[in-house]
Amino acid sequence: MHRSLTALLLLGVFACVEEATVTPFPVQDLVATITTSDRDLQPGETATLTVSVTNPFEEEVQLTFPTSCQAVVFIRDSRGRVTTPASRQYLCAAVSSVLILAAGETKTFTSVWGGGVEFGAAGSSDRVPPGSYYASAELRSDQTHAIAFPITIVVH
Repeated sequence: MHRSLTALLLLGVFACVEEATVTPFPVQDLVATITTSDRDLQPGETATLTVSVTNPFEEEVQLTFPTSCQAVVFIRDSRGRVTTPASRQYLCAAVSSVLILAAGETKTFTSVWGGGVEFGAAGSSDRVPPGSYYASAELRSDQTHAIAFPITIVVH
């Protein structure tokens, strides 16, 4: 009797084991960085944000994007809330686009930010409150997802 109970218990323990479903994070194969021409924005000043993506491989890479947007930049406040663009999203043409990078090639994308709730020169949109902000960029293609880690920009 004791043996049957032990066998039944063991069967119950092992029969109920389930593996958790883990959604894999996209592999970041490409190297993405973001830099700025000005990390300390005074009123009236505009910074140029440059996103660079590099193909570290010895062969050409072709990236297909689901929309016309390839590199998108976001500005977040100290709480991590997206402040720019104000809508927290990009309006992109619903047409796919392609980026081809030769072995070792770097492609750059630029945008300007004057400390406003929208991208553009200083004074082109309402200004964000003074404080520290974090600029980051993403490239979301069908093949990979590259993230440029945030840099700090102080707005006065």
